[in-house]
Amino acid sequence: MRTVLHSKLDEFSDQLVRFCEMNTRLLDLASVALLEGDEVAATKVIDGAAEVEELREVSEQHAFDLLLLEAPVARDLRQVISGIYIVEHFTRMAALAGHIARVARRRHPLPVVPEPVAPMIRELAEKDSAMATTLRELLTTKDVDLALSLDSEDDAVDSLHAELMRRISAPDWPHGSVAAVDLALLARYYERFGDHTVSIANRIVYLATGSRPGEGSLSHLDDGTVLD
Repeated sequence: MRTVLHSKLDEFSDQLVRFCEMNTRLLDLASVALLEGDEVAATKVIDGAAEVEELREVSEQHAFDLLLLEAPVARDLRQVISGIYIVEHFTRMAALAGHIARVARRRHPLPVVPEPVAPMIRELAEKDSAMATTLRELLTTKDVDLALSLDSEDDAVDSLHAELMRRISAPDWPHGSVAAVDLALLARYYERFGDHTVSIANRIVYLATGSRPGEGSLSHLDDGTVLD
């Protein structure tokens, strides 16, 4: 009986890894659409919503079947419950990539990001992508130290977000209100994507240790709700 349970838990873990890889791919495509004016890339991200929904439904059903049919306990139960929350975070991350792609496609063929601030957006995209790649490793290794390292990475994303907001709200902002609104939304999407990676890392720490991270680390630990 336990052998069957652990086989199903491994399958559930593999689904989470696939979800993480898909989100990383969608974010990278959305960033290409945004920074390079690639309408095809934007369309691929938006059309990926069906794949996201399919994987979400399969993963959730798998988790519920584990709860109803296999009666997991102790660490196995933590894995299933944590996985349910992780699926919801991954779903929101995919939606955020879709929001970025929609901004890019809505303005096409005009550029969305003024050249002077393009390096900041590119850095936000690269940091988010790197954090998502780290999540993929965490889902396999459950490395607590690696999970905790995402806190400082997210601080860097938050700092970029704050600096971009400062620039677009300055009295001498030269690129107009439309660009300012677009950039405020984009900065928020990238910032929230990073927050979701931290919340998932918290879940992995909890899964590995049975405890919440210590005070001051991984500060975006969620209480069961899912960030927008």
